Amino acid sequence: MGIAGKILIVDDEQDALDNCRRILSRVPYDCLTECDPSRALEIIQRERPGLILTDLRMPQLDGIEVLAAAKRMDPSVQVVLLTAHATVQTAVTSMRYGAFDYITKPFTSSDLVQVARRAFGEDESTGAKQAGVTEVRPSVDHRRQGTRASCARVIGERPAMESVFSLIDKVAPTHSNVLVYGESGTGKELVARAIHDASLRADRPFIPVDCVSLPDTLLESELFGHEKGAFTGAHVSKPGLFEVAAGGTVFLDEVSGMSQTLQSRLLRVLQERQMRRVGGIRFLDVDVRVIAASNQDLEAACRRGEFREDLYYRLNVIPIVLPPLRSREGDIPILAQEFLRRFMKQQGAALGFVPNLDSTATELLCGYAWPGNVRELQNVIERAAVLADGPLITAAHLPERLRQVVVDEAGPGEAGSFKLAKQAAVTTFERSFLIELLKRNDGHMGRAAREAGVDRKTVERMVKKHGLRERF
Repeated sequence: MGIAGKILIVDDEQDALDNCRRILSRVPYDCLTECDPSRALEIIQRERPGLILTDLRMPQLDGIEVLAAAKRMDPSVQVVLLTAHATVQTAVTSMRYGAFDYITKPFTSSDLVQVARRAFGEDESTGAKQAGVTEVRPSVDHRRQGTRASCARVIGERPAMESVFSLIDKVAPTHSNVLVYGESGTGKELVARAIHDASLRADRPFIPVDCVSLPDTLLESELFGHEKGAFTGAHVSKPGLFEVAAGGTVFLDEVSGMSQTLQSRLLRVLQERQMRRVGGIRFLDVDVRVIAASNQDLEAACRRGEFREDLYYRLNVIPIVLPPLRSREGDIPILAQEFLRRFMKQQGAALGFVPNLDSTATELLCGYAWPGNVRELQNVIERAAVLADGPLITAAHLPERLRQVVVDEAGPGEAGSFKLAKQAAVTTFERSFLIELLKRNDGHMGRAAREAGVDRKTVERMVKKHGLRERF
């Protein structure tokens, strides 16, 4: 059995090793580091760490091979994969080999500490949660309290949001399928997770699937699995996500992106509660709850012949509609202050002060249309907090698209307009340069930093500043 509190960090980038060790040693944990994955296996055998943090992509051995070897040596060891290329395949493969979790680069100090605490079974109450329209947790005794799931903290006071939380509360304890509507960035996955966490399936897997990011054939294999020899490259049999999520929840994000063929297969799963792997002949029982999401009107898609009407009615047992942020003007200051509080909680004393929004900045936030919804607001607040050079966030710290209101209203000779225009130009150049730099380096922070001639932390800070975490 591994030693609690002892962590082995494996990464071929020395900067990444030093960064992880610096963060985790403060907790404090006993941290070992190794650049060579082959030597890391010797350390595992000799030192018996309780937790292994390993990069996914490395020469000689990759993170999955390290995971498999570590589990053979000590089945009780917890392994977390660190990857800049998280996909559905990453999730499925890591689960199959027994990974505890995986986190996506670039991650925050809080992300790293939180996953370590969970791996060691410690209190993670200080860890940051995913931001969005709400944070909903099931009450400790909800299984004994009948059908009511409790919302621990609601961010938003508009009647439309109260209706959403009421529906979550009612539907969570049931096994009914749910269809979540909303524009991109409104928090559809967060609602799905809230329903799962407050359900009787909370101790089973929650598997999210992006139905538009994968080619049709790959999505079919991911959902339903395949048998050995089913197609070129299928060297071994692989379970699908409906099998991996047994007893839990599958979240189908942007389900309207499914082809008619896949819609037919999904309909059969929902009707018969059975499925076959690609190339298989044996029917497998399916016990999952399906929560689907769409930013399109599926009823209209049915009328156009783009979506199966019978599948629509199977998915749309309980519809939940998330309002766009522009229709929740009164919630914007509340959300902004909450995102600011969370950001400061993650950063600790790094900034040296606690920034607050001034009245002009608040007015600009409330007057903006927010096409990216809550996700865009979160990125704007984080950017403003980083750029603030004092305890007050002003209009000058907001992106140019929000500040343009001020520039348009100011006369050509008024003080401040040149400064705002210059700052906007610098910001635009910085973002474009960073995107191209990361593309050339396949999203790898260390290599990007070396090419640019700056410290890795500078690149990571710029990625956060420009809201590029989800992109790389």
